[in-house]
Amino acid sequence: YNAIYGSFAAIPLLLLWLQLSWIICLFGAEICFAAQNVKKFSFEKDSKNISRRYKDFLTMLITTLIIKRFVKGDHAYSADEISNEYHIPTDITSQILFELTKMRIITEVHDGDERIIHYQPAIDVNVISVGYLLDKIDCTGSNSEKFKVYKSDLYHAEWNAMLKTRKDMLEPNNHTLLKDL
Repeated sequence: YNAIYGSFAAIPLLLLWLQLSWIICLFGAEICFAAQNVKKFSFEKDSKNISRRYKDFLTMLITTLIIKRFVKGDHAYSADEISNEYHIPTDITSQILFELTKMRIITEVHDGDERIIHYQPAIDVNVISVGYLLDKIDCTGSNSEKFKVYKSDLYHAEWNAMLKTRKDMLEPNNHTLLKDL
C-alpha cells in the first residue's frame, strides 16, 4: 500500500509545483507588459475626460505636424513618433489619427515596414485651412443626427443662432492654412 499511495502523494506536489511556476511566469509577463506600455496608461484617466476645445486644438496640432512634415519632404510620422516627440498621450493621438483618417484629411501609408503605419495628408495641403478642419470636425458624425429634432420649425431660431456663431467664429481664421502655422 505504501508504494501505491506514496506515488499518488507525488501528484499534489506536482500540481503545486505547476501552480507556482505558472504564477511566476504570468507575473513576469505582466511586469514585462507594464514596462513596455507604461506611456499608454500614464494619462489614461485624464485622456478620457478631455474637453472638446482641447481635443480640437490637439487635432489641429497633429494635422499641422503631419502637413509640415509632408511639405518638407521628410518621411511621414507614425502615431508613436507624434506621441513621443510632442508629449501627447498615445491614446489621444491614436484616437485623433483615427478620426482624421475617417474624415479623409489624412491617409495611412506604409513606409518600408508593413507593421508600422505612417500618416500623410490625403488632400491638397493648400486646401486644409483652420476653418476647413474645424468644419470637417463639426460635420463628422452625421449619422448621429438622424433622430428628428424639428430644427426647421420649432427650433429654427436656436439652430440658426448656433450656425451663425460657428460661422462668425471661423470667419477670421478661414483662410489660414495649417502649413503656415
